Amino acid sequence: MPPNPLCDVCKTLNLSSTNNRKAAKYPLDFVQDIYRKSISHVFCPFCRLVIEFIGPGLGGQISIEWKDKGGFFFSVQGRTLAFIDEREAATSPYGAARRIEPTLDPELVKRWLQLCAAEHTEKCTPSTGVIRQAEGDVGVKTLRLIDTHNACLITAAPGDRYLALSYRWGNSNPPIRLEKNTKDLLFTTGAFASPSVRQKIPTTIRDAIDFVQMIGERYLWVDSLCLVQDCEEDMADGVANMDLVYQCAVCTIIAAAGKDYNAGLPGVHPGSRFARQNVVEVLPAISMAMTEGVYDAMQAEYMTRGWTKQVYFRCRTNCWSEDTIYDAFPSATNEILHSGSMVNFAENDVSKVYDTYTALLSRYADRHLSVETDTINAFTGILRFLSARAQSGLLEGLLTAAFDICIIFWDPWPTITNTPVRRRLFPSWSWAGWPGMRDGLGSKLSDPQAANAWLHEQTYIVWYKRGPRDSEPSLVWSVEMSEGYRRGRGYEACEIGYRASAGDPYGRQQHQRRAFAPQRSRADSEEEGGDTTYQTVPTQPADDARREAIISRELHKRSYHLLQFFAYTVRVHAFGEPPQSDPYTKLHPLLSGVTGHGTGNDGMHQQEIGRMKFDNHLKPEMGMSTHELVVLAKADVYDMVFNDTARIERPFYWVMLIKWVEEEEEKVVAERCGIGMLFQDCIELVVSPGMVWKEIVLA
Repeated sequence: MPPNPLCDVCKTLNLSSTNNRKAAKYPLDFVQDIYRKSISHVFCPFCRLVIEFIGPGLGGQISIEWKDKGGFFFSVQGRTLAFIDEREAATSPYGAARRIEPTLDPELVKRWLQLCAAEHTEKCTPSTGVIRQAEGDVGVKTLRLIDTHNACLITAAPGDRYLALSYRWGNSNPPIRLEKNTKDLLFTTGAFASPSVRQKIPTTIRDAIDFVQMIGERYLWVDSLCLVQDCEEDMADGVANMDLVYQCAVCTIIAAAGKDYNAGLPGVHPGSRFARQNVVEVLPAISMAMTEGVYDAMQAEYMTRGWTKQVYFRCRTNCWSEDTIYDAFPSATNEILHSGSMVNFAENDVSKVYDTYTALLSRYADRHLSVETDTINAFTGILRFLSARAQSGLLEGLLTAAFDICIIFWDPWPTITNTPVRRRLFPSWSWAGWPGMRDGLGSKLSDPQAANAWLHEQTYIVWYKRGPRDSEPSLVWSVEMSEGYRRGRGYEACEIGYRASAGDPYGRQQHQRRAFAPQRSRADSEEEGGDTTYQTVPTQPADDARREAIISRELHKRSYHLLQFFAYTVRVHAFGEPPQSDPYTKLHPLLSGVTGHGTGNDGMHQQEIGRMKFDNHLKPEMGMSTHELVVLAKADVYDMVFNDTARIERPFYWVMLIKWVEEEEEKVVAERCGIGMLFQDCIELVVSPGMVWKEIVLA
């Protein structure tokens, strides 16, 4: 039966031309008219396709655009309308689509793996060295794999080829896991095929085992079945080397559908997915359908709209999928990946380490973990990958080779996070201590020359740390650490990090600390007999018993490191409300206590001297007389520092809002409450006596 005729507007699109179309923009009708024509008795087939394509809630006249590399686009870049290549007659993959069958064709996946291995050797060859060698210190001590041929666990040998599974556990533990009391059973040949075991294996893992066999592979790594879950040592070793496990896999199966381990892999088995691909015959023997980029498909809002759950193959070079034909044209690159939801591969480029660190942290911030203690553990693989390239250590999720960069972080869109609750199992000075920390200074200092100049010239704090088992503080970064990570190799201009020297492990000059204070503060300090030598080494435990008792008590309460350091602090009077022009950033004005141009609380006229983002998004109670800020560094980046709506065009100090843990006692230990800026030309307007050199212990 021939399709319904096109309406007069859609006839102008020349849909009979499926190959070699030129880029052009086509005006369509008003949305209400398109909708009317899509539901009428003699409906226009292209209008019906357009209504599904554009989604609900739009009005007015619209247009679509045919682009050279894609098909018909509307509004977003991650979805297109393309021609179904029924007869394999397409001369290009751009604007061509493929029907999705109810069950996945394993030969298609085999082809993707073979194409990538043959065509992308420079970028996509898996890493090696997942198993630790006797003389080395990198890799897992023991790599266990599921042998899908013999249906049991095996201990892998170097060079064994395997796939890895990434999936969500959900809110409970899988019914069967590798534990001390199941180890012998699961290493027995045929164990996974026995009904008593197979019925306990979560659907997603069971489907992954079957999938590996279907595509002609043999071995599979799954966390719950390849790490001994009740062995602390084995778990710690596996988590610490998780990056290598995934890097060395031939590929990773990402179970993007569903919310727990029983969601399955749609399409692996008959009846496991409903292939709701709306293929519409727009002209006799010419059909069209929507294609969707991999990252759009992985977004929950799209998955819940009923789009087809299909299989994508994404490597460092290209992206192939069931609904496109790019695999038939290996030299063509699929650029239709996302509509603003791109997930980049971790960069090997050492010059982009801190930019990559922030970008990946942004993606990680919204993950919901069933166990809060895994906040850093679940990010460990990425941190190890980045720390190796940065020649850096790690401290509570922060890279220590440029610690001043990593300690400045914030939530750029607090309205998304609502009101975050402090994660008490992690320090307040780490992103792990707060939900929603999606951005930081690393994304603003992506140029190595600028970043290194900032570290050398605009920072001044000598950072020390102290863990629960440490008897005294030690440097966060030192000459010995630098030499240990670099192993005799010098610094390259493209690398971001401290240039350690014998005089200062942070590569600065001592006079920088003095230069941070304005002339008035330095003069007052000298007139009052203040110490102008600027002590930087923390007070030793034996030198102040009362102080040590307070620190020891706080360390005993916590399972993480405290920071201990000397820095300038200032006090400010109050905070204002965020400007109505930008209600999303929640950037509160810092207010002086003198008459100025801004308007403060209770009708008082106060001057804006800076801005502050509160980590819990709540302005401190007005009952506090003043608020204390730690001066972290000077800024030399003034544009879009908190997000693209916050533009600052004047020099400022980076400052951290702190609150003392025990207000009634001697103020020794504090916690971070916010991050912000203090305008350098307003430093005289802070509470007297201005900048004060002080020792701080930060929890």
